[in-house]
Amino acid sequence: MVGGHWTDELFVRHPELFLAVHEHGWPYGEEQARDLVRVFERFGVRPGARLLDAPCGIGRHATRLAKLGYRVVGVDLVPRYIERARELAEREGASDRAAYVVGDLRRLSSALPDERERFDVAMNLWTSLGYYDEATDVKILWEYASLVRPSGLLFVEIVNRDFLVRHYDPQGCEAFGDIVQIEERRLDLESSRMRNEWRFYRREGRDLAHLATIPIDHRVYALHELRGLLEKGGWSVEATFGGLKMDPTTFDAPRLFLVGRK
Repeated sequence: MVGGHWTDELFVRHPELFLAVHEHGWPYGEEQARDLVRVFERFGVRPGARLLDAPCGIGRHATRLAKLGYRVVGVDLVPRYIERARELAEREGASDRAAYVVGDLRRLSSALPDERERFDVAMNLWTSLGYYDEATDVKILWEYASLVRPSGLLFVEIVNRDFLVRHYDPQGCEAFGDIVQIEERRLDLESSRMRNEWRFYRREGRDLAHLATIPIDHRVYALHELRGLLEKGGWSVEATFGGLKMDPTTFDAPRLFLVGRK
């Protein structure tokens, strides 16, 4: 990567690479949406509520939630993902309740200038904080707060730093259709940043054709750090869980799920 931020390199310059990851995850969105509805019910959020899903990717949660009766706006940095989200919402018969907008998390309120304090719930799912620095994460949380009504909710679902330390694996390899992703991982304990290298290949018969190598520099948070981050960003933490199914938070929970109230 020559100059620029890794998010631009991965999502903007090479959107097709991570699009394969999103497409692979699409089938799992139905169960995950049902898990989210159970959280909604626990915190009094009923069908008809207005939800903000940012970043939304190709809408694997937002479109399913729209089908379940919620009104959803999805925002993502990548025009190609928004285009695909609209296609899938149309295919699923949810385009009347799921709208998709191109926008940057750091400037969410600019992407939705007419939506100030109009959402009942904002969602940041699938480890979508930590891409920049802590100050930027706090700014992003304030951006959500500006768009959610008083006493509205924020749901954050993110990788658990303590799990990564306990189960650290320096390498990984996954296939998403004909795209193969190979990871070299390094967890910097002093900064709590994952300094990884992602290499993408396309299957060509029995061979792999190299497509791109992208360095990833991503901050990971322990539970107490994430609680403090939400409080700095304008939210009081109502509950913490070990993932979307509201399991207990433990060192062995791969994911954290926090519920904040404005």
